[in-house]
This record gives sequence, C-alpha cells and structure tokens, in this order.
Amino acid sequence: MTKLPRSKARSIGVSNHSIEHLKAIINGTSVVPAVNQIERHPLLRQDDLIAFCKENNIHITAYSAFGNNMLNVPLLFSHPDIKSLAERLSRERGEDITPTQILLSWAQSGGHSVIPKSVSPARIASNFEEIDLSPDDLRVVEGVGKEQRRFNIPYIANKPRWDINLFGDEAEAPATHKVII
Repeated sequence: MTKLPRSKARSIGVSNHSIEHLKAIINGTSVVPAVNQIERHPLLRQDDLIAFCKENNIHITAYSAFGNNMLNVPLLFSHPDIKSLAERLSRERGEDITPTQILLSWAQSGGHSVIPKSVSPARIASNFEEIDLSPDDLRVVEGVGKEQRRFNIPYIANKPRWDINLFGDEAEAPATHKVII
C-alpha cells in the first residue's frame, strides 16, 4: 500500500481493527486508515476504540447494529427497553417509530456510518427513515449495554469454526492461533 502511487490508492479502509492493530499500521507505514468497520451496538459500544479513531480522523462504519442471531441470542430490537423507547417516542411524536430505527439512530450518533442488514423491502425502507434521539433517549439505549458482548466471534459463530483468537475475547481463548502484531 505504501509503495502504490497515490493515483492508484488514495486511502485504505480496515475492518475489525483494535487500537493495537491501528497503531501498528500507522506506526509501521505512516498510513492512517480512512475508515474502520467494526461490530458496534449497545452491547458492544467500544468507546475507547471510538475515541482513538476520532483522535486520528478514522471514520467508523458499524455493522451488526441489531446484534446477530448466529449464537441464538435475541436481537437487540426485541430488548424490552428498546421496544419501550420506540413505543414512547411513537406516542409522543404521533408517528410509527420502530426499535430498529432507535438502534440505527443510536449507532449513527457521533457521525458514524451504519450498515444494517435486511432482505425485506419494507424493512430496508424503514431503515432509511432517520429519527432524532435526545441525549436522554441515547442514554436509555446505552443503558441496555450494562454487560458488553460481542456477537461476531469467528472462533464461535462461524461454520466452519475459524481457529483464531482475533479480538482477544475470552470466548476465543481456546483458539490455537492468534493475530500477531
């Protein structure tokens, strides 16, 4: 990447990079990635990583804003606090606000991009309807994440299982391979 002419590649994007990974790229190449695509939702806020990226002008693109059902865990739009907030805002504003819109609005706060996943045309259209959340509403969503959890762990969730400790997550500890920086 560092030897390519600027006319061929003006910037790079990375995915699932921790602060340690990003520092290694920046220190080893003097190239600052333009974007880091990460799993981000109320149960995995990644506040330290978000702050590091902001300090270094690295844009965040979030995936799995609703969680992930590969582990048979309920998706976040079914969480009682998220559903209750959507119902309250729907009553107050006189319009239909969905739990998914709440989660997407939270995920975009701070100027982040979000990649929601859906195959239903109606849900895709609904995902484009932006809503504004007050600071109090944002705190309600953040309150859901008292216990942080990652959904996309290749060692557990992928079939076939990836035998690699990618994130340093406790669930990946049995993996026989690790990302070395």
